[in-house]
Amino acid sequence: MFHIKKTLKPAYHELQDYDILSYYKLTAISQACGRLAQMKKDIKKGKKPKSPFVRKPYLVSCYGFKINGILLSFPVRNREFANILLNDHVAGILSDPLITPRSFTITLQSLSVSIFKDVTPIIPEKTIGIDRNLRNVTFGNDEKVIQVNTSELLKIKENYAHVKSTFTRNDHRIRKKVTSKLGKRQINRIKQRIHRISKSIVNYAKKQKTAIIFEDLKGIRKLYRKGNGQGNKFRRKLNSWSFYELERQVSYKAAWEGIPFCKIDPRRTSIDCPRCGGRLQGDRQKHRDLWCGNCKRWRDRDVVAALNISCKGLHRFCNPQGDTGEAMRGNLDGPVILRVDVSKLVTDW
Repeated sequence: MFHIKKTLKPAYHELQDYDILSYYKLTAISQACGRLAQMKKDIKKGKKPKSPFVRKPYLVSCYGFKINGILLSFPVRNREFANILLNDHVAGILSDPLITPRSFTITLQSLSVSIFKDVTPIIPEKTIGIDRNLRNVTFGNDEKVIQVNTSELLKIKENYAHVKSTFTRNDHRIRKKVTSKLGKRQINRIKQRIHRISKSIVNYAKKQKTAIIFEDLKGIRKLYRKGNGQGNKFRRKLNSWSFYELERQVSYKAAWEGIPFCKIDPRRTSIDCPRCGGRLQGDRQKHRDLWCGNCKRWRDRDVVAALNISCKGLHRFCNPQGDTGEAMRGNLDGPVILRVDVSKLVTDW
């Protein structure tokens, strides 16, 4: 095992031979520390990572740069600056007085600006539950439930899989290049559509002043492996399901707007009635509907899951029974009772 500071200490003195500003020497060391730290974590987990390296040149800095209207100015030498013209979208975002630029990254083809926004958190009074499925996304609470059809995402993946299978050129280099190009195009199209869905969810939560609750899904990929008695097409369809991308986009957009984002245990969210709490029964002829014997009515499986997720999140995060306090001399009005638990959350489960 190695020590990061001891490893980089000799390299720090070697950087004085390069005619560059000290800003970039510090950021270069910071980048190297990050890669070595990640390598150290992988080794602790039992993995065998390769030695860290950089394939493409890039420049990262958090010192000395300024945003002058539509220009990004950063120093290249003493009292010499380089200017990069920003597009209208980036200039419009950086013009917000609540946003502070923190750092920038320049590659041969792109420019990225890391920003900080001072956000006032929303204090939620309600929650909305998000239920993700292969063909739809359902979100809402006991007041209103909205269902978005996502069958188009599945069609996009199937179409690109068919296009890739028709390429019969017997050259692995060209095949790899074409497959990579089609894969990037597929990912961009899917992310664009998920962006619209996540944006609508966050806007709805902001308008209703609610917290966003997701299921903490784990082990999804292990359910559809070779040898589980499932067909190739079925496994390919389920393994290409972008269930985490929606959660990722909603999480950072919610943080940007100050909306609370939480995850709950997904157990029993699709089999309990959200009204009476009884066990729901399925029907082979109605694959997406469940029957409640107490309420005497059919319920959609996805709507049931969204309502149960919202209810669990409401009890878990929005309804604490009082606050805990520390017993100290001077703030006690009565006798102290030892071994008393802190405040609990009232649930109906």
